[in-house]
Amino acid sequence: MNLKHLLTMDDLTTADVHGLVAVADVLEGHARRLGHLPHLLRGKCLGMIFDETSLRTRSAFERAIGDLGGQAIHYNGAEARVGRHAAKAEHLPDFVNVAGRFNDALLSRIYDFAAQERICELSPVPFINGMCDKHHPTQALCDFLTIKRQFGTMAGIEIAFVGDGTNIALSLAQTAAKVGARLTCATPEDMALPVELVARLDGFTATTDPLEALDGAHVVVADAWIPMNKAHEAQERRAVLAPYRITPELMARARPDAVFLHNLPAYRGDEVVPEVIDGPQSLIYPEAVSRLHIARALLLWCLRPDWADLAEAAAEATESAQSAEEFDARLAEIADRSFTKVSV
Repeated sequence: MNLKHLLTMDDLTTADVHGLVAVADVLEGHARRLGHLPHLLRGKCLGMIFDETSLRTRSAFERAIGDLGGQAIHYNGAEARVGRHAAKAEHLPDFVNVAGRFNDALLSRIYDFAAQERICELSPVPFINGMCDKHHPTQALCDFLTIKRQFGTMAGIEIAFVGDGTNIALSLAQTAAKVGARLTCATPEDMALPVELVARLDGFTATTDPLEALDGAHVVVADAWIPMNKAHEAQERRAVLAPYRITPELMARARPDAVFLHNLPAYRGDEVVPEVIDGPQSLIYPEAVSRLHIARALLLWCLRPDWADLAEAAAEATESAQSAEEFDARLAEIADRSFTKVSV
């Protein structure tokens, strides 16, 4: 059996990204119209490992699996003996194999990418990287869902990422290359994304000039300046990154209809001023809730062998004149299939 894992955006094809965004979007509409979703994942359980506290990712995936008829089990880092607690570790393969036998999929949010790679390698069930220091694929997907909803397309969208070249910047650049968007990443020279990871990405441009990045941008993205492992460098980092703060003057370089995104938590006065993040161009709250819609789609991508049928139905609902009622009927038809026949 071929397991579907999402460790980095490299694990997804262009068709996967379009399918995930389409399914996320139309399922949200279905839930709004009918007040509920069909239990496409009834009997399924998601194991979630969080080495750090989590608001948006935990809320999104715990709600998503419940909406689809399943349930979630939460493990903190101390229970899993991973991440910051690895010094006390139970043999990691033991934990992953046991957790994988209690659950039908695993999601892990551990800062160290090497630990995420190892869990993914060991997992006997589908694995989702909920965030690490190098990649944040679920955030990139929810950002592109937000973009698609705002502009009606992902292709041709000009995105400016400004600040430190973080995991958000890398996952956004990888996703943009898959869907025909363009991303310009403006960072201080020593905070640029690794050349070996972005040199071959279509539509990617690196610069040290935030003004250049924002010229003509549809979307402006910022991330926290002080990551959890760099708190001791806070003063120095603020001094270096000060020219990259998103202000109304900088936003004025973007298109008049440009929007501002931030994965949160945000630090007003550091990477962005309140006038922007709390202003009319900000989509941070719809962006945050998009994590729920993407979580539903990702769980279905991982766990439903008939994912292609779901993606086809969603594409027809978004790319043709098919009515909402027709999609609802198609989804009901998929949901009515014997779950035994589609179980993993």
